[in-house]
Amino acid sequence: MSNKFFFRSALTSTILSYLLIFVGGLVRVSGSGLGCPDWPKCFGRWVPPTSIEQIPAHIDSTAFNIVLAWIEYGNRTLGVIVGISILLMSVIALIYFRKNNKILFSSLLSLFLVISNGGLGAIVVSSILNPFIVSLHMILALFLVSVLSYTTIESYKIIDTNKFTNMYLSKKISTSLILLWIFIVIEILLGTGIRTNIELIAIDNPLFTKGELLSSLNSYKYLHSILGFSLLFLSIYLCYLFRDDFLGLSKQLVLFIFGMIMFQIFLGELMIFFELPQLTRLFHTWGSSWLVGIIIILYNTLQYE
Repeated sequence: MSNKFFFRSALTSTILSYLLIFVGGLVRVSGSGLGCPDWPKCFGRWVPPTSIEQIPAHIDSTAFNIVLAWIEYGNRTLGVIVGISILLMSVIALIYFRKNNKILFSSLLSLFLVISNGGLGAIVVSSILNPFIVSLHMILALFLVSVLSYTTIESYKIIDTNKFTNMYLSKKISTSLILLWIFIVIEILLGTGIRTNIELIAIDNPLFTKGELLSSLNSYKYLHSILGFSLLFLSIYLCYLFRDDFLGLSKQLVLFIFGMIMFQIFLGELMIFFELPQLTRLFHTWGSSWLVGIIIILYNTLQYE
């Protein structure tokens, strides 16, 4: 009973964390990062104001935008919910899995990461969206979903061990998956850097069109595309390595990774062709974050030969 209870807790925390990444992306593309100029309150209130009259006199009312304020407040509220869910998961791990080092350590590590990233969120606001702090905020979010994905699959293996028999992890597969995870994290950070640079250029050149902003980027923007196609070739190689698995769980995960990378490349080209539509940017980042967790899950469904 405790095994299933913990698995559901870990799965819930993972899903909520991915939802938080989505909402965080929504904050970024909508420009809501300073929708609440203070932290942890929003315009000096625990619940965002609905009119200028509710803003305290010591806070500049010209910064108030009800839509941006509530988007940012929603992001913070969901962050608290994620923190509580991971705290509960960690308590369950401490009670029932003190002898299972994998589950106990990963649960406590996820708790440390969510607390650290919550504190970093406050620094993001106080630094007025410093691009380096924003990037670090994203890195910790990717590490968090990676650890949670690991915790979830490890707890599921306890419930149903039969599903993971006859799945082997060769050196080629292990190396390929590790490289794929590292490259995807770098790819996401490159994309974050490109977006940050576009925003900085836009501040200095407010009359530039989105196409002109893209053209103003340094040549390193091409590295993002080159790495994207490298990921595609690496995923094709993984499909080849899993060619004998037929319709097993591991093969399904590999095909999902391949399909998602193809979809992300399509979205990337769509962003250039249509000059960075906001919804495309949002799903481009969020879809990439799925890959980080799926690779961790795939790696841990396999057994060493």
